[in-house]
Amino acid sequence: MLRRLALTAVALPVLAVGCPAQDSDKGRALAAKLCAVCHMQSGQLEKHGKAGVPAFTAVANRPHQTHEAIVGWLRSNPSRMPEHRLTWDEVDALAAFIMTLRKPD
Repeated sequence: MLRRLALTAVALPVLAVGCPAQDSDKGRALAAKLCAVCHMQSGQLEKHGKAGVPAFTAVANRPHQTHEAIVGWLRSNPSRMPEHRLTWDEVDALAAFIMTLRKPD
């Protein structure tokens, strides 16, 4: 009985995280809807235009970039971005999508 409880306690956090592939698919759709005009232009690099907007590929490929860092940035309500009122799940999904753009080390 104790062993079963211990296994359940270990498995629950994994289930709560969700499937990364599903999250990135949801994030891709969200990015296409809300973010593409500023962050997904063809040939866009780290900074683009007068506002200095980085492409998602540039964000993903910054040295030492992590999913958690992207989530933290998005949840900080950056003043340079429009207020989209994203849910925590949407922020996580968007970060998952952005990290799919990272080139292997």
